[in-house]
Parts: sequence; C-alpha cells; structure tokens
Amino acid sequence: MSAGRAVIGAALVAVGVLLLADVAGLAKAGGIIADWWPLLLVALGIVQASSGGGFGVVSTVLVVGGIVLLGVTTGLFGEDIGGAAWAVALIAAGGWVLMGWGRRRSSASAESELSGLSIFNVVKLMNRSPALRAGALTAVLGTLRMDLTRATLDPAGARVSATAVLGAIDIIVPKGWQVEVRGLPIFGGWDDTTSKAEHGSGSAVFRVQALVVFGGVEVKHHSRWI
Repeated sequence: MSAGRAVIGAALVAVGVLLLADVAGLAKAGGIIADWWPLLLVALGIVQASSGGGFGVVSTVLVVGGIVLLGVTTGLFGEDIGGAAWAVALIAAGGWVLMGWGRRRSSASAESELSGLSIFNVVKLMNRSPALRAGALTAVLGTLRMDLTRATLDPAGARVSATAVLGAIDIIVPKGWQVEVRGLPIFGGWDDTTSKAEHGSGSAVFRVQALVVFGGVEVKHHSRWI
C-alpha cells in the first residue's frame, strides 16, 4: 500500500469514527474536524517529500501552510490573526494558479513495482519493466499519468492500487493486455476503455483496485508521450 493511499484511508476512517461518535453523543464531530483538518495537509506534504526525495515547493507549502492553518483553526495564534492568515492563504493559492498550478514532472523507470504520487501538480511517468507485478498510484488535487505501453506483465499478472482524491489518474496500457478494474467510487468514478478483443484466455491479468473520492481513474490505450 502506498503512503498516500494510507493517509487518505486513515483520514476517511477517522472521519467515520468521529461521525459515529457524534451520533452516539460522545463527541462533536463538526468542531473536531473544523479544528484539526489541516493535519491532513501536513501529512500529505510529508508523504510528498518522502516520495520525491526531499522537500520541494509543493511539499513545503503543504507542511508550512498546514501548520499555519492548524494554528488558526485551533486558536493557537489567537483570533486576530485568523483573518490575516486566510487572506495570505488565498493570495498564495492565487499565485500558485497564476504560475501554472504546480510543476509538471516527467520521469521513466524499469522497476517491477510502480510508484507514483501527484499532489497539487501534474506528474507523467513511464515504466518499462520486463516483469511488472505490483504498484501504487495516488493523486490528490492533481493529475497522474502512468504510461505502461513499453512494459511487460509478470507471467503471474500485476496488481496496482489507484487512489484519486479530487484528482485524476490515467493508466495507459498496450493493446493485448487483459485488464480488470474494481474499486470504490465515492462521488467519483473509474473506467476501463481498453480493447477486450486482442488478449487470449490464458493471458496475464493487469488488475487495478481503485479508490476514488471526487475524482477519476481510467485505464485506456493511447499513444506514448515519450
């Protein structure tokens, strides 16, 4: 399981537990979520940094911004600074959009296990593995495109998890692959538009387990971008 998927899953579980506690009269879920939701930004920033080999612009903004917002929502910085902090956050967000909504990053590898993460940016990856068998892809408020048109499946097949939260994941596979997509769409969806006519009954299977929250996951055929 990818770190990004673990963070999103843990956040969903935590919200569910809080809602149950609210129904039971044990806690006020609305107040707790309103005070502590910036922790999710901090966690995503740390995940981005660990996946990208260090703190870059996106991960730093997420961590620092999350800590500042946490101070505002919990009242740590006092009431007077709250309005100014939100104004600065809006200015930073506007600047981010004007600068191109995150950096576009492209890379290629030949690893047998996929790994991809996009948070507030556009990431294009290619895998040329001769025996692809597993992987984990995560997109949060971003777009992740994984090109597998030069990869070959392990004889036992491959299993990939794809998590899209307010984001999109495109997995591009070559014709002839047998594809199976399953998952849980929550105000989102997944789609398999690959051809079913060109693979044999004994072909290795490329399985995708999708978790989609206000986003989309698609497995399809397309021309290579590299």
